[in-house]
Amino acid sequence: MAEWEGKSKGTPLGYKIFIFIINKIGTSAAYLLLYPVVAYYLVFSTHSNRAIKDYFSRLKAFSQKDIRTSLFRTYYNMGQALIDKIAIISDSEPKFDIHREGMANLKAMDAQKTGGFLIGAHMGNWEIAGHLMKLYTTPVNIVLLDGEEEQIKNVMDNAMGARHFKTIPIKEDMSHIFKIHEAARNKEFICIHGDRFLPGSKSLEASFLGSPADFPAGPFVMASKLGLPVSFVYGMKESSTQYHFYCTKPILEATSKSEILKSYIHQLEEMVTRYPNQWFNFYPFWKSDKK
Repeated sequence: MAEWEGKSKGTPLGYKIFIFIINKIGTSAAYLLLYPVVAYYLVFSTHSNRAIKDYFSRLKAFSQKDIRTSLFRTYYNMGQALIDKIAIISDSEPKFDIHREGMANLKAMDAQKTGGFLIGAHMGNWEIAGHLMKLYTTPVNIVLLDGEEEQIKNVMDNAMGARHFKTIPIKEDMSHIFKIHEAARNKEFICIHGDRFLPGSKSLEASFLGSPADFPAGPFVMASKLGLPVSFVYGMKESSTQYHFYCTKPILEATSKSEILKSYIHQLEEMVTRYPNQWFNFYPFWKSDKK
């Protein structure tokens, strides 16, 4: 089966069309345009469809009819997340109503100048978390896979303008490791995903939804070695104009990478159960799927 390569799908023209509609008409019109796009992926994205269906079957709460409906919803939610991402950073309407759960945890880390690892997943809308970070004085670094095609990346950067945080692209030369260590020394926030990695990268095996799966070793190894507080964060969509931000109570004492991973998986399982159509896993995730 195909492996994930860290690249966004779509074309620069497609992105430009959505950006134009968001800025000139609004997000509601852009949401309508998602229907033919989702239909295309339902028909032609065979490998992604198979991976998503496998994920739903592991949740054990979906009939075959539910799985077909949820497949559509997952693609549609992914499209909405991208549209909302542009709207949030470019300050386009609407203004999202964000319910904040656990903001006191962030506030405490900011006030005490401890910095910390904020580990999330490819769920909901990460830009919501980044958007809320501007409320604090602690510098924010978002570690991400620099996997978008250069033309698409340029289109997105031009549309969204200045961000309220710094980015640390993951590079093959491992230069991102030095930047993460520098941010840790400066007691800054380091935001990173814990559910995806490129082939060939170091990984940790653990049970997820009842079956063995590989998780990236980097976030959990660094969080363990660098000794900063560790929280798990998510920005989940509740309705067209509402989001729910979660930040867990930080792990303050130095602990092993396996213990941090265990806590992360426990939280991730809760989130995928609560928001099954907002985990954007489009490739074989479990070890049994890859054989």
